[in-house]
Amino acid sequence: MVKSDLAVGPLKWSGRAWLAPGLAVFAGRAGHQDWHHHQAHQIAIGLDVPVTVECPQRQYTGFSVFIPAGVRHRISGALIVSIYLDVLADEAQVLPQSMTPMPIEIAPSDAKRIADSLNEGAGDPRSAVRKALQVLDVLPAPDPRVTIVSTAIHEGKVRREELAALVHLSPTRFSHWFVEQTGLPLRSYVKWLRLTQAVQYLACGRSMTDAAHESGFSDSAHFSRTFHSLLGIDPSSALAEVYLQEAVAARV
Repeated sequence: MVKSDLAVGPLKWSGRAWLAPGLAVFAGRAGHQDWHHHQAHQIAIGLDVPVTVECPQRQYTGFSVFIPAGVRHRISGALIVSIYLDVLADEAQVLPQSMTPMPIEIAPSDAKRIADSLNEGAGDPRSAVRKALQVLDVLPAPDPRVTIVSTAIHEGKVRREELAALVHLSPTRFSHWFVEQTGLPLRSYVKWLRLTQAVQYLACGRSMTDAAHESGFSDSAHFSRTFHSLLGIDPSSALAEVYLQEAVAARV
């Protein structure tokens, strides 16, 4: 668990974050962030006022806004719940097939349930998220090749040729297939996975340098640059007043 004693400032992120396989959830007060484009699907939910998702061409406002992976954006709001779903996660299969942000319907009571599960340490945030997305009984059967590739990547196999062979595709065809399934190039997904692994190490109390090295970054500066690029804020500022909680035996 990570926390600092710094006073809460008007532009600082503060609250709690929970990490689990294929899923991360933040509940708290939104702060400053620069333009960024992370490689996970995101749902931003305003608990008191609507959130605004600003993109280079236009902005989207609503109490719940879906942001597809890879979309350049920044968010403004007050008290929020922000859900990050791995593009290979089961829950991601029921999200809108959209290339641009869009408002979606999530009941205020479900959003509050997600926040309470983090802030009070009670319940299971994953169950709360699945209920909010209404996916408990409607998830389609995944393409077995997606499961094979997802398992292999999380076991450390990230070479295109190796992954392609597992699902009996040529490397070139595999690249196209991966984009068709996730909307992302393999290289971008692997970069995001390394970032989330580093954050998981931080949640376990590791230093930033150790977390960076363990996750495949050359050093902590490399990790910080990637964090800022993908999340719009440097890790020290982002985590200064955010409690990080790792789910048991979890990986993101």
